[in-house]
Amino acid sequence: KWNGSQLNKLKAIILAAGKGERLGDITKNIPKPMIEVEGKPILEHNIEMCKQARVKDLFINLHHLPDRITEYFQNGKKYGVNLTYLYESEIRGTAGALLPIINKLGNPFLVIYGDNYSKFNLKKLIQFHHEKDSDFTITLHWRKDTSTSGVVEINKKWKIIKFIEKPIPGEIRSNWVNAGIYIINPAIIKNMIKPNIDFASNVIPLLIEKKCRLFGFKMDKKVYAIDTPRTLNETMSQTSKVSDSVHN
Repeated sequence: KWNGSQLNKLKAIILAAGKGERLGDITKNIPKPMIEVEGKPILEHNIEMCKQARVKDLFINLHHLPDRITEYFQNGKKYGVNLTYLYESEIRGTAGALLPIINKLGNPFLVIYGDNYSKFNLKKLIQFHHEKDSDFTITLHWRKDTSTSGVVEINKKWKIIKFIEKPIPGEIRSNWVNAGIYIINPAIIKNMIKPNIDFASNVIPLLIEKKCRLFGFKMDKKVYAIDTPRTLNETMSQTSKVSDSVHN
């Protein structure tokens, strides 16, 4: 098993640059990762998730209303982490965001989509990645409706054999979808990182084609992807129910 000193060396990039255009007026004056769930911004939940796993060196990429994020979190000291901000004058894509820091991230490193909300123990993912000798591990969660997600098919050894972003009905037989949390060994993606590329559309399908060691870690927590007013309302309603049941 990995020890604490190895965990302490892990770094993460939290992706927070997106405009959240599908949320309409909701994101006109607030970046999507700053929408509050259970009393605090989604981004704060993600920073706390890293801190709980002793991952304290965090990069956050920014584009839409960056000051709202930097003024709120500042250098991260208040949250027990070290924050480095990466401003993008033009959005580079989820994988393209790594361009300025790919050589600084260490081996391996974490990628977290800053607009997804879950209460997840990152240590379990890190341990799984290590035990499987994985090159790239995707955290998965189960969804009944997979039409708006990246859907993943794995074999009995947890290896990813198929990945389709937003599949048409019948295209893939799986209800396990991309939860937006990865742990990656940089060597396998270093030569692929350039502006305007995404993990889901470009990087992951190519790595599967190359028969790299990609594994799927099935999480036992629910993930709330806040993309539209409908999913935001569902998140608010379901998390408040969870919150009420905890308090009662």
